[in-house]
Amino acid sequence: MSATTYQTAPARPVHAITISRILKAEWTKLRTLPSTWRTAAFALVFSIAAGAVLVISQADQWAIMTAAQHRTFDATSCSLFGVMIAAVLLGALAVRSVSAEYATGMIRSTFASMPSRRLVLAGKAVTVAAFAFPVALVSNFVGFEIGQRIFAAKHLQVGLGHPGVLVAILFGAVAVSLIAVIGVGLAGVIRHTAGATTAMAVVIVGGLTFGQLLPARVRGYLPGTAIQDAVTVHRSAGILAPGTAIVVLGAYAAIALGAAAMRAAHGDA
Repeated sequence: MSATTYQTAPARPVHAITISRILKAEWTKLRTLPSTWRTAAFALVFSIAAGAVLVISQADQWAIMTAAQHRTFDATSCSLFGVMIAAVLLGALAVRSVSAEYATGMIRSTFASMPSRRLVLAGKAVTVAAFAFPVALVSNFVGFEIGQRIFAAKHLQVGLGHPGVLVAILFGAVAVSLIAVIGVGLAGVIRHTAGATTAMAVVIVGGLTFGQLLPARVRGYLPGTAIQDAVTVHRSAGILAPGTAIVVLGAYAAIALGAAAMRAAHGDA
């Protein structure tokens, strides 16, 4: 008489189960947040529109530009100007994905069900970054195509096969995703929507404004300038290479998220 043996599927590690639960929970919260899809729509429309406005302005001014301006003209960067708008709007969405829970007190329930607070913040960052990336990517592709059609009237257009164009479109979306991670970090530290959103605006827009007072070699390491550099094809002195700009933004994202994780681990919810 032989004994019957049964094979069971190997159990998933507890750590993997926890991460899966966190990501699923964060995605559910993000997609059901009333402002999520509205913000995504605004980001698409306004970023594409902003790029088109700049392209029209640059095309109209082509005849009065200097020879030096003609040599450094970047049709790709102009048409991808909307990446700045997408970064601001989707960064603000990332802020709300965290600060809204602190405002309602729901964060206590989140931390109670998922005791690893660092993993919760990491899950929020991954979720909003993954959401922001395709929105920004679509915006970049559409904005680029519209911009080049406008530039075609002046014979200034470039194609997707032009060196550096696809990298600029892709890195622009990556830059927006990293700004979303920075938004999660700022919200985790400040814990108030208005304060964290203001900080986000200062990081992006304020950096571009006050960065003009800094030397060119330093300016590129500011977050707002790094976003611009990530979508630049024709580089001049002081402009970071796209890959370097992404590394700079990644460093800011790591610092912001690390600061939020430290506060979450050692402070009250």
